[in-house]
Amino acid sequence: MMKWIGRSIYVLAIVFISVIIYRYAYTAKLQEYYDAEIRDNINDDETLLIGLNTLLTIDYYRESPMLYQYVSDTGDYQFTLSSYAIGITYGDVSYDGLMFVINNLAIMEDGELIVDPVLKITVNLSHNTLLVEDEYSNMGSVYYDPLIPFSIYNVPALFLFDAENYLLIPNDDDNASPEYATIENITLEYSNGAANDDNEYLFNEIPLFVGSKVEYRDAAYLKDSTFNIDPDLYQINDDFGSDGLSTDNIATFNLVTEQDDLTPYNGAIWRIMVIYILLIIVITYFLFFHKMLMGHLQYKKRLADKEITVKNPEVIFKDIDTDTKDGK
Repeated sequence: MMKWIGRSIYVLAIVFISVIIYRYAYTAKLQEYYDAEIRDNINDDETLLIGLNTLLTIDYYRESPMLYQYVSDTGDYQFTLSSYAIGITYGDVSYDGLMFVINNLAIMEDGELIVDPVLKITVNLSHNTLLVEDEYSNMGSVYYDPLIPFSIYNVPALFLFDAENYLLIPNDDDNASPEYATIENITLEYSNGAANDDNEYLFNEIPLFVGSKVEYRDAAYLKDSTFNIDPDLYQINDDFGSDGLSTDNIATFNLVTEQDDLTPYNGAIWRIMVIYILLIIVITYFLFFHKMLMGHLQYKKRLADKEITVKNPEVIFKDIDTDTKDGK
């Protein structure tokens, strides 16, 4: 009985680990795609946006009208901050959302260009709706380090959705119409890669950029007090009708649903999964079959030794040679 319980636990463990390994392999596939298609083309808007569609399985982004854009293309602090309406599907539910994307980044410090600066993007909301470290907050940040391998959490973009733990304002009344937090300001900070003793990035004390609805009076290299995100421009899912996203909707709302083909990068999954399967075969053999096989081989060897013994019995008695000198 205990043997079968142990085998069942082993099978469940293999299933659980297999899911983790496959996710790791799929991330490796996305990493290869990102390195081949996106990393060196991050300043090409179309390539970056379709890449984000592909990497994060976004249903669409709205090409126009844009929700917001700020361009700084002169001086020591150059970048483009753009915001687009997006849509995603989680399970059977579709959500409106928006994303802020940063590219064309060029920062000079002491007369020298910072190579691969680390970015911190922070938003402040009107309500405490963001779930941050198990607590609800009105402020959330993401980081982008171009030297770190790709992950869905390490892209030059920040995403928000009209969903629980994002922008949906909690309400105990199930019959009440949903309400959503609005974005009050956005802050960009940068680091030249320096870190403290805890290996945490040291960001410049002065923000690179602050976009706010009202005048921002503290220090910042660049500011925009006209920042404003109109929810009506991204909350368009209800306008699609009962059939959901259609070809007509795509044309009417200027949506881009294109995603790149990831098939050429399936080799990353196959390499990892083949190694994993071979490892599982070896472990399973030694856990469940090695002892049995060795016992079977030893049994066959004992049988073979016994057959040799029977065919060549040891002589215990022998006849006396009557022709010997002392024989009588």
